[in-house]
Amino acid sequence: MGTKPATNEVINGLVNALWDADAYVTRCACIALREMGEKAATNEVINGLVNALRDVDADVRRRVCEALREMGEKAATNEVINGLVNALRDTDADVRRCACQALEKMGEKAATNEVINELVNALWDTDADVRRCACQALEKMGEKAATNEVINGLVNALRDTDADVRWRAWQALEKMHEKAATNEVINGLVNALRDADADVRRCACQALRKIGEKAATNEVINGLVNALRDTNDDVKWCASEALREIGGKATTNEVINVLLNKLPDVDADVRRCACEALREMGEKAATNEVINGLVNALRDTDADVRRCACQALEKMGEKAATNEVINGLVNALLDVNAVIRWHAWQALEKMGEKAATNEVINGLVNALRDTDVNVRHHACQALREMGEKALTNEVINGLANALWDADAYVRQHVCQALMEMGEKAATNEVINGLANALRDADADVRWHACTVLGEMGEKAATNEVINGLVNGLRDVDVGVRWHACQVLEKMGEKAATNEVINGLVNALQDTHANVRRCACKALRKMGERAATNEVINGLVNGLRDVDVGVRWHVCQALEKMGERAATNEVINGLVNALRDVDVGVRWHACQALEKMGEKAATNEVINGLVNAIRDTDADVRKCACKALGEMGEKAAINEVINGLVNALRDADAYAFS
Repeated sequence: MGTKPATNEVINGLVNALWDADAYVTRCACIALREMGEKAATNEVINGLVNALRDVDADVRRRVCEALREMGEKAATNEVINGLVNALRDTDADVRRCACQALEKMGEKAATNEVINELVNALWDTDADVRRCACQALEKMGEKAATNEVINGLVNALRDTDADVRWRAWQALEKMHEKAATNEVINGLVNALRDADADVRRCACQALRKIGEKAATNEVINGLVNALRDTNDDVKWCASEALREIGGKATTNEVINVLLNKLPDVDADVRRCACEALREMGEKAATNEVINGLVNALRDTDADVRRCACQALEKMGEKAATNEVINGLVNALLDVNAVIRWHAWQALEKMGEKAATNEVINGLVNALRDTDVNVRHHACQALREMGEKALTNEVINGLANALWDADAYVRQHVCQALMEMGEKAATNEVINGLANALRDADADVRWHACTVLGEMGEKAATNEVINGLVNGLRDVDVGVRWHACQVLEKMGEKAATNEVINGLVNALQDTHANVRRCACKALRKMGERAATNEVINGLVNGLRDVDVGVRWHVCQALEKMGERAATNEVINGLVNALRDVDVGVRWHACQALEKMGEKAATNEVINGLVNAIRDTDADVRKCACKALGEMGEKAAINEVINGLVNALRDADAYAFS
């Protein structure tokens, strides 16, 4: 019936049955309560079970322990715990085992000195199942049970004749973390690495890994290195992980020397793990001896060893950038294994300018044509990191050719490398390649091509490039349209063709505010050359844009165009802008009207500027005063004069300076 009939009446009936004279009835009551579990954990039930722990029938006592086990922490009263402690000394092995299991279920709540001491005694029990369950109970109590007596008991259990007991002892010691990192425990774990049972050997590796730095002794490392030769794959993997973990945390001369001696080992797995552990140590392990050992490992017959040697040198970075290392990595660029070539590039990339020798640069140029896409990609990155040292004709030509690479990711990284080189890479071949990249099928490539052309500025303002940028203004990708505007802004008047100007006028109506802003900035940079009727009409519409940044940049563009933009529509738009909610827009509207001077001196403008003299912002008030000054006699009316007289009393002296 399980938990369903756990009503008060049923539970009370079962409590009474615990006192029955017939052992069979009592056993059945315990079994029923066990099935009900926590739901039956009332005071009356618990008291009845405590009493039943003293029953003369061993099977009853065992069933009581099982019921208490299922009730768990809810049953962890002092009386229950004391009863279970006594049960650990029971003459019946099954009772002792179930008592351990009940205490395990109660966990830290049951971790009293009496319980812990009795569980330590249980580690010496004649029954293997009891010893195993005692280990599990101590594991559940964790660091609370990490006393010297417990640790010594568990260390002894590491030598148990039963493999399950040894395994559970490791797990318990592992749970106690660094508190269990005594010399005795560590020595016990080293011995366990030679255990006949694979699970025990695996757990020993895991425990040493958890102990970490404190386990970084010669004996441990030698033991783990030997475990790399284990016949069991799980043991080898755990030993490898332990070595890597300990290597990363404990960079002592002793550890480094042990690993260094393993680099020429006859076993490839040992050589690989030595490289991996040295990799985790990084710069701290970058001694001459280690670096020389890793250089030799770059020529290893095993591909994984060569790969890990590259990774270790990469982690050491500039500290490992010796001629021997660089030459070794250059040779690795020719490795038959693409992954190794890739990691060799990564290592050279990490060494940066220090690795920018002619041999390396030539190797990187060759790598731009590698059959493996990852190698080509990292070659681009490495050239970018080397900076000006890599600015040779061969490199630039190689990058120009790589702009036509079949892989979009490579083409992106080519653009990034060229961007770092800027104007110095602006050869005809590169510019033609970038012009072609503006039509690339990949939006990120088109975007990066725009960025590079922006860095090259006016040098890249060829007809092909400008036409490509005009097309970019209509691109489906907002990033491309935005960057096309930015490049045209940088090229300025050199790019001010009718096609460009028309394209920028269309961009003023783009759905994305950033594009509209950049279009304004580009038109501003082109100045009076862009002051066509179409542009001016487009900017007038921009004065009503929902984006404050667009309105701000429109005013700046009109200011740059000056008198040529002083149409009735523009002037009316700027008058409205004098009342804009944004102070920056009002300020730039004043500046634009100032630049237009007498041409803008209409009654509406003058009235708007008079109002602006009373603006809450001092910069706006100052600009309004200056704009009125530029309008000369046309503005010399009573309202203006009175406004200016009031401005002489402005609290902010700067406003009328």
